[in-house]
Amino acid sequence: MRKYVDAAGDDVNLVFVVGAMAHGKIEVDYIDDFIAISSYPLSAAMCIARITEALADKWSIL
Repeated sequence: MRKYVDAAGDDVNLVFVVGAMAHGKIEVDYIDDFIAISSYPLSAAMCIARITEALADKWSIL
């Protein structure tokens, strides 16, 4: 996640769509990239925590 967030420019608006399902993949036309946070199943809360942690590191919030 950190590599993905770091690769995004500071002038880019990031929007994350988190799929909260047991298995499968989100199939919609408004997604530009599909990334996996982990190769193991995660709760939506853990997934969002990893995204926010990567963003906090990039922006030196904590």
